[in-house]
Amino acid sequence: MNSALIEKVNSYIDAHKDDIVRDLAAVASIESVSLDDSDVKPFGPGCRKVLDHMLAKGEAEGFKTHNYEYYVGSVKYDLGKEDTIGMLAHLDVVPAGSDWTVTEPYTPLLKDGYLFGRGVGDNKSAAIGGLYIMKALRDAGAELNHNLDLMLGTSEETGMGDMKYFTEHYECPKFTFVPDGGFPGVGGEFGRVRYTLTSNDALSDDFLCMDAGSAFNIIPNKAVAVLKKGTVIDYNSLDPEKFTVTEKDDCVEVVAHGVTTHAAGPERGVNAVWVLTDGLVKLDGLKPEDKKIIEFMNNVNADYYGSFLGIDCTDEVSGTTVSSGTVLRYDNGHVSLLNDCRRAVTDNNDRLIENITKKAAEWNFSVSIQETSNGYALDVNGPVIQAIKKVYVDETGDTESVIGIGKGGTYAGALPRAFATGVNLRGDNRPELPQGHGSAHQPDEFIVVEDYIKGIKLLMKMILTVDEIL
Repeated sequence: MNSALIEKVNSYIDAHKDDIVRDLAAVASIESVSLDDSDVKPFGPGCRKVLDHMLAKGEAEGFKTHNYEYYVGSVKYDLGKEDTIGMLAHLDVVPAGSDWTVTEPYTPLLKDGYLFGRGVGDNKSAAIGGLYIMKALRDAGAELNHNLDLMLGTSEETGMGDMKYFTEHYECPKFTFVPDGGFPGVGGEFGRVRYTLTSNDALSDDFLCMDAGSAFNIIPNKAVAVLKKGTVIDYNSLDPEKFTVTEKDDCVEVVAHGVTTHAAGPERGVNAVWVLTDGLVKLDGLKPEDKKIIEFMNNVNADYYGSFLGIDCTDEVSGTTVSSGTVLRYDNGHVSLLNDCRRAVTDNNDRLIENITKKAAEWNFSVSIQETSNGYALDVNGPVIQAIKKVYVDETGDTESVIGIGKGGTYAGALPRAFATGVNLRGDNRPELPQGHGSAHQPDEFIVVEDYIKGIKLLMKMILTVDEIL
């Protein structure tokens, strides 16, 4: 690889660090939660606004832009080549949630070398990083063998309907980097089964409401049960370190506290739904019909592996299945629990659905399957991925990290010839934050600016390497 070119493009990134942070803060200030049920199609006004912002930015920088019906946007460095290398980022974010302590979710704040705000890491950093990679290469006059296309999705967090639409209607790049999986990269992804369990019987009138969660892929940090005033349920025996109980004029509000995290790594948090059901099911005064419903939900969340439902599995290729109930709702006495399961690659969805349905029926719950995917495993010993890994090792000296199978769902599983990697070269540098804060899908989401700049340079070198060998 041309060392003079690498030095030149790295110098460009360093010189524009402040611009990169400013542009990332600007795009992160836009509330862009993807909404399937919005009247503004396809994914709501926030996703339209953020895509318009990025396309206007790309056009102002002199690149070709294209809006694929607000499903996907494109900012293209068109060199007139026959083939294209893509960089695919998502502009939608998970809901802000509560308990932010450093700044408001959509008021990005640069403080002590950290940038805080919803989406600064997941995944708007990839969009701005990709834009500056193209700017740096253009400024350096790099002689590339492929066009570069920064692709911008709008519903990654809500089922990837944007990619389904795009792949059905348009041609995909020859090879696509998805900077949403962490360095050195991800050699495949777990399968997915998203399912809802709903009680066929209604809770008694002792219960007025149950509620938790805002998105299927977030472990909730708060879960609420509202009880009728005057019930004989002994709610005062709940552990005050785990629960807040508030007696109101017409009801009693019971709030269970957990620790939020991404549903791909539930062991890093504490599921407030489980805290709630585990506390309630042990209370004196609970009616038998209520206890049965709550006990079932408690059993479902008793571990992170789906053991109670018979869907647990560990294989050598990928690892261990995880499954968590993340969204709890109440409708006229009936409770429903939306579950996010990421299953081992060698398992199969039919087995999971059969076992879930059988166990639910035993407890008089019905099952609705919301989404499935089969997962995949790449040939990590192939020349392209090995070349990408060599860049990582050469740049970092890290020979221990492996390109394994990821539990997080990225766009790499939604289009052909794609590889998920990083754009933030994460280290041990972290601000002082409460437990359950700072990471993707958590309050106080942040990136380390210096690590982000290093990550952009590393991703750029990976792109240059693949441009040479494809």
